[in-house]
Amino acid sequence: MSRLPLGAFPSALSRPAGGSRVWAAYLLLGTALTAAAPFLASVSPTLGVLVWVLLQGASATAVIAGARLNRLTGSWPWRLLCAASVLAWLSTTLFWAAGHVWLELSGAMVLYRAGTLSAYVLSLAALAMLNLRVEGSRAAALLDAGIITVGVAMPFWTFLVGPMIDGSGHTGAHLAFAVAIPVIDLFAFGLLMRLALDNGRALWLGLLSASYVALFAGDGVYLLNQVAAQPSGPVSTIGWLGFSVLSGAAVLHPSLGSAHRLRTAPVSSRARVVTFLALALLSPLGSGLGRALLDVPGAHEPFGELVTTAFTVLMAVLLVLRLNTVARVAENRAGELATALHQQEILQRSLSYRALHDPLTGLANRTLLGQSIQHAITAGAAVPGTPPPALLLLDLDRFKDVNDTYGHAVGDELLTHVTHRLNTTVVTDGQTLARLGGDEFALLLPAATAEDALAVAQRILAGLRAPYRLGGRELYVTTSVGVLAGLPVASPSEALRDADLALYAAKNAGKDQVTVFAPALRHAQLERTRLTAGLRQAVEGGELVLNYQPVVNLAGGEIRAVEALLRWSPPGSRPVPPDVFIPIAEETGLIVPIGRWVLEQACADAHRWHEQYGISVTVNISGRQLREEDFTEMVLGTLARYGLPEGALVLEITESMLLATTPAETQRLIAVLTALREHGVRIAMDDFGTGYSSLSYLRTLPVDILKIDRSFTTALTDDDQRTRAFTKAILELAASLRVDTVVEGVELHEQAVLLQRMGCPLAQGYLFSPPVSALQIDNLLSLNPWRHAA
Repeated sequence: MSRLPLGAFPSALSRPAGGSRVWAAYLLLGTALTAAAPFLASVSPTLGVLVWVLLQGASATAVIAGARLNRLTGSWPWRLLCAASVLAWLSTTLFWAAGHVWLELSGAMVLYRAGTLSAYVLSLAALAMLNLRVEGSRAAALLDAGIITVGVAMPFWTFLVGPMIDGSGHTGAHLAFAVAIPVIDLFAFGLLMRLALDNGRALWLGLLSASYVALFAGDGVYLLNQVAAQPSGPVSTIGWLGFSVLSGAAVLHPSLGSAHRLRTAPVSSRARVVTFLALALLSPLGSGLGRALLDVPGAHEPFGELVTTAFTVLMAVLLVLRLNTVARVAENRAGELATALHQQEILQRSLSYRALHDPLTGLANRTLLGQSIQHAITAGAAVPGTPPPALLLLDLDRFKDVNDTYGHAVGDELLTHVTHRLNTTVVTDGQTLARLGGDEFALLLPAATAEDALAVAQRILAGLRAPYRLGGRELYVTTSVGVLAGLPVASPSEALRDADLALYAAKNAGKDQVTVFAPALRHAQLERTRLTAGLRQAVEGGELVLNYQPVVNLAGGEIRAVEALLRWSPPGSRPVPPDVFIPIAEETGLIVPIGRWVLEQACADAHRWHEQYGISVTVNISGRQLREEDFTEMVLGTLARYGLPEGALVLEITESMLLATTPAETQRLIAVLTALREHGVRIAMDDFGTGYSSLSYLRTLPVDILKIDRSFTTALTDDDQRTRAFTKAILELAASLRVDTVVEGVELHEQAVLLQRMGCPLAQGYLFSPPVSALQIDNLLSLNPWRHAA
């Protein structure tokens, strides 16, 4: 009898390095014993029985060892295969070898056949379960195996089994048993072929398929021998034992360890279609031609024709069912494709919406606003006399303070409230409201006059001034609006540029107001751009120079200090005033490298003045410089590099510089100044008296010198009692705080006399000297004593 089939299942585990040698040695040794088995049985029946027991035991051991090695014992197909291998070996050893051959027990052969048939059934169930576990349709797996089985069984029955059974005269139980064994083998072979069609490159699967070819050959020859009333011969023995050896080698082959999982090919794969087409056409055709032309014995008997017809009908039924599964798969895939296409359409709509809208407010973004502007331009050009589109840019004033104070979550909530107000109180049908980013919004009026646009802008200012109640707190926010209206619009980019210039002008004009774009703003921006580029070249090309204006002691007339004043004279053009290029330098960040150069040059010049005359130097600094992490180290390092004591340097700041920051930032800047003051660097406050918070800063700021703004000096006369009273009050306040005072802008002798009478110690202005070069300061200091207002 045949021995049970052994399958193999993929494993993610790797085999030991010697795995290739183990399977090869097993295959070579097993093949040698299989070939020698008929000869050994003829020499000694006992020796032949031992070879049977040994090879089947080795096969069972290989199956169990391979299953454990690849951790497959938890899988039900492999549990059945292991059980089938052990059952076959036990049936051969106990019932056939021991019971029938050696002890000659009467019922042993019946038990042997029952055990072997049970092993067949278990192995067939295991192979079926393996096919069912492969990805794909379970019904398709069984139908594929059935088609292959019937396609092979039909010619096998027609040309071999049918004639032999008819010639032998067997009927009833003998016929049923004769059909049962080949059918099981063929169906098992069909299951393996189904796996091989999809996993043909797996060597272990090729060995397993070869083992079933040997099994089928052994069972087929055994069947012929039984029909002919002859004992089983050497061909059956080699086929059965070859099956055991090949199946064991398949399990031990190293390729099994690299097979992660069995796969399934598409239902329309070429190998599958060709195989099924050949079986569907050639199997019935070959069987029919064989009966008609070759005059096969028994082929025209009613039973033979009935079996052939049954096979043909069964093949047709299986093919129809397989086509039905293909149709269902196609239908399911069509449904899945339709669902996927619908989901893709939804996703595309979502992506398109997100690409054109702001995620926080749901408003149009810059891209959609540009499209709307272009559409408004095109529509207006098509109708003569239509006003050009108007564009309003809105920016919330000091919105950064909200984020810094309350956090970005509150800031985002505020933006949503602003959006709601604009949508409900300002925006009408046909208009486009967009958020361009941060706290900047835009409103497009497709066709509006300048008067209409201004009216909308004023409504925006009024509507957004009302308090916002967020999280139990009340916030107030104002808005600056730039308006482009009443002028031809060439493109969306130009419209946004011009409206942004108007918005920038509204911000600079004091915020919470509306500014309408005028061509002069564009010209000013072009000039600003030109100056910015020129200033970058000036830093690199050495076009900047320092002038110095003396600070004079009114009592004795001698120079006590000099203030470093930056000048820019581009080659081939007029000098650029400091009040023009200094703001540009601060906005562009160029003030940082410029400030380093100014400090270096001032300390280099002041070294000789302080060494000979005790003169200190005053350097103006900006808030942008104070925010640099290494500002303190840079200042102290520069003083040390030029051998200048810390007390010889005065850093001059403005009150407006502190007002332009948040309270937290102001405290950080004050901490930097305090640290420098602790090292001996003195701090001067310029333009004192022009800001409403001067006194409060004087109380908290580490100040050594107050510089009274020139606006007090200009009005200082004997007749202006009010200005004299204010100036006198500031001087007395500074004296009480032990803070030095410098009055700026002294241009007349009478002003100097009045200041001297009021007790002002120091003054600075054109009366004494305009800002001059370092060489001219050398000349002034060489006059001893130096007098200009003698």
